[in-house]
Amino acid sequence: MDALTDVLENFGVHWQLLLIQSLNFLCVVGILYYFAFKPILKTMEERRTKIESGLRYAEEMREQLARSDVAVREQLAQAKEEARQIIEDAKRQAQDYAAKQKEEIEQLTQNMIASAKQNIADERAKMIVDLKDEVKVLVADMAAKVLARELSSEERTRYLDRAVLRL
Repeated sequence: MDALTDVLENFGVHWQLLLIQSLNFLCVVGILYYFAFKPILKTMEERRTKIESGLRYAEEMREQLARSDVAVREQLAQAKEEARQIIEDAKRQAQDYAAKQKEEIEQLTQNMIASAKQNIADERAKMIVDLKDEVKVLVADMAAKVLARELSSEERTRYLDRAVLRL
């Protein structure tokens, strides 16, 4: 287990951060489900109910047409036209709503990607600073060992500045 931990740390993988990021992802998925997908499904169910209601209405009108005279046939034709218009409106509204939701989801996705890129850039910058600090210590220790003596504060600073400039 120690070897696995060392390998993961060498590659910059920290299980704590991975766990936190996983929890963040699950929170985002939960929020998306609750605030985006649930309302969409509810709206689609309402639209389906409206369409079914319109179709049932049209079917009732067809049955009445079979039993009625010419005046009732004219009313049925009018009801068919209304049902068609309702269906067309519902389809158009559903398409508009779906397009709007798609745009919102794409925007949310873009925001999440941008946030992830920023997090990666921040982590990278932090890692570079940490690496520079470690290199400074290593250079100072190596210089002390090579020179086989303890370095003064001024010498240590001079060596560290040269090493940092080369990074």
